[in-house]
Amino acid sequence: MPEHKPNASNFITLQCPTCGAGLQVAGEKNQFACDHCGNRYLLDRKLEDLDVAEREHLEPNVTYTHQIQQWLRVAEYEVFLHSISVETVKKERVLYIDVAYRNQSAMALKCRHDQWIVFDKEGYTYEPVKDYNFPELYEGNAKRYLGLTRIITPGMRLRGWLGFLVPPSTTLEYLQFSGGTPAKTVEFELQLKWS
Repeated sequence: MPEHKPNASNFITLQCPTCGAGLQVAGEKNQFACDHCGNRYLLDRKLEDLDVAEREHLEPNVTYTHQIQQWLRVAEYEVFLHSISVETVKKERVLYIDVAYRNQSAMALKCRHDQWIVFDKEGYTYEPVKDYNFPELYEGNAKRYLGLTRIITPGMRLRGWLGFLVPPSTTLEYLQFSGGTPAKTVEFELQLKWS
């Protein structure tokens, strides 16, 4: 039986939503990857069903990445994960993230600590702890808490820390940020070892 090869006319030219690299992607797919930055994307429809304007300003439902220190667009939000670390504070295991938002939209954005969540391999989730419940995780550790809710107006940036208390026997799988309506997400694959 002859091998089925995609017809060249089925390929769509577009730019990677993260790094801007030019891509040739099969139009009948609703997911694709960028060979340049390594990020993968999931869309709500097949690429061939998107009009030209939607292809030029792709808004993936989910962006999958294993890299930090890159600006990622999630709906109207842009987020940057500066660092991920694991520390022991008063015998507790803490996953810390140093995150930033920037607002390049024309409207004010509400940035909330609960937009970030950590998943483990068994399906359990962990939310960031608040500074008033665990001040030693932030002030005592020279990490400025991101805050419960902050508003950033067009052109503004916001940066801060979030800490997640996680049992030491847990194997973490990914960190997720969600934003927008309808919600879009970015998932950072975690490859951390507890010390």
